[in-house]
Amino acid sequence: MNAALRNLLEGSIDYAGLFPPANLQIERAAQIFSTDKQGLYQAYLRHFVLPAKRINDFDSLRGNVLDQQWTLSILIGEGETLHDWQASVEDAIRFLGGDRREKSDPICALEIALPKSIAADECSFAQAIDAIELQITKTELAGSDLFFETTTDSHRRVLAHVLCERQGGASVIGLKLRTGGIAQNQFPSVNQLSECVQLCHMLKIPWKATAGLHHPLPCVCPQTGLRMHGFLNLLFAVVLLEASLIDAEHLDDLLNDCNSEHFIFTDASMEWMGISANLDQIQSGRKRFISFGSCSFSEPIEDLVALGLLSK
Repeated sequence: MNAALRNLLEGSIDYAGLFPPANLQIERAAQIFSTDKQGLYQAYLRHFVLPAKRINDFDSLRGNVLDQQWTLSILIGEGETLHDWQASVEDAIRFLGGDRREKSDPICALEIALPKSIAADECSFAQAIDAIELQITKTELAGSDLFFETTTDSHRRVLAHVLCERQGGASVIGLKLRTGGIAQNQFPSVNQLSECVQLCHMLKIPWKATAGLHHPLPCVCPQTGLRMHGFLNLLFAVVLLEASLIDAEHLDDLLNDCNSEHFIFTDASMEWMGISANLDQIQSGRKRFISFGSCSFSEPIEDLVALGLLSK
């Protein structure tokens, strides 16, 4: 395994086996994660992802299938209306930030879905974020990374500007983008994905993706027949843009590229179409793009093996 690929992928995958299309039982998902956390490519795994309402189920596994302490990323925020959303967030924070059992796995990140009904203005987004930050300040969740997800391109642009004003703290506060699912409308277009890459670069905010990034390069999902984005394409796009090695007009070409021969790794650099980024530039790009959630860890690894980038 060469250094460039290792630097690009280290800590890049949040395991979300409880979510579609895998939809695993929590015991099975925990068993898979436990095995992978001891496997050859354990360094590529980041957090175990679960919704707030499943935390009791998860904690009950401690001492059974869990053989080491993990880090968790918890999804909160439910409800169409602002009132219902606020109630669900308050309940989740009160419970998650309370006195969970001794030696519980730490919650290192909160992935917060903002309500669809929120107004697309900076004041509304700022108030919602301020309320959450205030609620977690004196709880066990203080210091957790926060990733905020919204529903439309216009909302995302406003949210990004609000998040831009909150950088510089000890923990990450960033954007979350849905990059797939089980329906066509859950997949952003290449243009939309490119816009998010550029937006986070321009405003200097960290971000993560979720869903649909099971494969290194773009491909059609055999289960759904939908075209999926490639996680190598996305990682390359972020790294090269952060290093000012590619301009915006070529991002779509990069994100669309299905030719594995165009993606080259050495111990000193990674390269796409003659554009090369060194190890420092790779690490800088990964500070911008934190991770992506996937309901499978085996699929990304198996595909990388098939491309000759990893060995079993």
